Amino acid sequence: MYSILILDDEEPLREAIRILGEWDSLKISHIYEAINGQAGLSILREHPIDLVMVDMKMPGMNGVEFLQKVEQDYPDMLTIVISGYNDFEYTHQAIRSKVLDYLLKPVNRHELNDTLRKAVHLLQQRQQQNQHNIQQHRTLNMSVPKLKETIYQSLVEKRFKKQGNEEMLAMIGAEDKNCYHGAVVLRILNLEQVRRQRFYGDTSLLHFAIANVLNECTEDGIHYFCFANQRLEREMILIYHARHAYPQELRYAVQQRVRSSIQNLEQLLDIQIIAGTGKPSNDIKQLATAYEQGKHMIEQVNILELNRSLIIPYEQRASKVESHSLCSRMSQIRTLLENGHFPQIHRIADECISMMKQSPYLSLYMAEYSLDDLEGQLYEITRELDQRSLESDGTIASQRKERIQIHSLDLINMAEWEQHVHDIITYYAEKIRQSGGSRQSFHISDIRSYIDQHYFEDIKISMFTDKYYLSREYLMKLFKQEYQMGIHEYVQQLRMEKAKTLLNEEGLKIQEISEMLGYKDKNYFSKAFRNYYQLSPSEYRSQLSTTANK
Repeated sequence: MYSILILDDEEPLREAIRILGEWDSLKISHIYEAINGQAGLSILREHPIDLVMVDMKMPGMNGVEFLQKVEQDYPDMLTIVISGYNDFEYTHQAIRSKVLDYLLKPVNRHELNDTLRKAVHLLQQRQQQNQHNIQQHRTLNMSVPKLKETIYQSLVEKRFKKQGNEEMLAMIGAEDKNCYHGAVVLRILNLEQVRRQRFYGDTSLLHFAIANVLNECTEDGIHYFCFANQRLEREMILIYHARHAYPQELRYAVQQRVRSSIQNLEQLLDIQIIAGTGKPSNDIKQLATAYEQGKHMIEQVNILELNRSLIIPYEQRASKVESHSLCSRMSQIRTLLENGHFPQIHRIADECISMMKQSPYLSLYMAEYSLDDLEGQLYEITRELDQRSLESDGTIASQRKERIQIHSLDLINMAEWEQHVHDIITYYAEKIRQSGGSRQSFHISDIRSYIDQHYFEDIKISMFTDKYYLSREYLMKLFKQEYQMGIHEYVQQLRMEKAKTLLNEEGLKIQEISEMLGYKDKNYFSKAFRNYYQLSPSEYRSQLSTTANK
């Protein structure tokens, strides 16, 4: 809907225009009136007016002065001149002010509505153009970040051809030859934990949150753009560029801002990040070098000392010598897997880990490589042993074995790395056990059978984890899946059922029953019985006696 201002000092003319105008069909919903130019300007300031009809001869500020003011303050305002004077001065001003039309008094109905229709049509065209411009602007705002991401990704991967793509660099503001460009590599150490606990498993949302914080740190003429590495979900890249006379000072300013940002991320979202910075250059193609330098600094971080977020500036230095390997005793591990001696494998791993801890240095790269190497070799052994069992049984494998995705494992310190080592061993030991590849067979019913025969003993879950070398969590999960209750619950249920049976024997004292069930304390047995059945052993016997007498 549109609004119109009728500017004329004669009430009859204003009334005639109100009567003659086909306002509803023209979608003009608001009609404002004023008797001179000054009053008309007040209305323009207070209300959203789309069209003005102005008489040229009025007391006070006349139409000529009004049009001059509108031309200055409201250059896009549509105006229609109405005048009873065929005066060149008025016509000249109307032309200068680019009025839409010029109507002579008395106003004719058809001429009035034809002119109004022309004005509304022009307003509609402007509105459509504005909407188109807004949509284009939105599309551009959405596409420019994606274009930046694509170009910067190709630059760090050395795929971008500068020649012939100058326009694309200009679109993302990276064409300035006097500008320094640099890269910061960000490694999210606890991505899996934060993704699950804070972002409902949505990696894109996690990346967006990190990029948002880092992109906000633009200041001092330094512009930042952060995006997720398309090939490594745990890695993000921060590109910066700025005009700066001293690259060393630029690097320092960037390090300070990035340090502040990753500290904020740690405080707000518990995200732990280590960042490696490369050297800035005024050649945009050197971003690949800066990226490689930042990545190298991250890989050389000493995991033995890693316990919090940090940023590492690039320095030219020799890599430290490392001679760590979890797989140097793989032939021995293979023999133990074949024979089902799983606890010994973990002991070997502990010995290797202990030696690593005695060393002053273990790089993040070597830690990740060791996990990957261990997983790969155990996978191959598992596949080979499984194939042997399948061939001996004359059966065919129904599905391919799943592999542990090492890149998805969080790695924030040495303790977590050590846990990953044992988890990988446990995972493949269980795979071999399930496939029948080892000479020691196992089923969860073995644990139940043991409990059924030894319920009166002090049963600890560690007895089974040591014997079959399964993790406590995995063992508990298997038992509950099979029997719909935990191991402790099953022991308790079995003892309480046996207690009822023994309480039926009148010759047995409660103290004796308590000891037969493995309770050393009569009171503790009585309390456990009451909690389970809501009555004491004595009350239960009394009920039995009452029932028998009836």
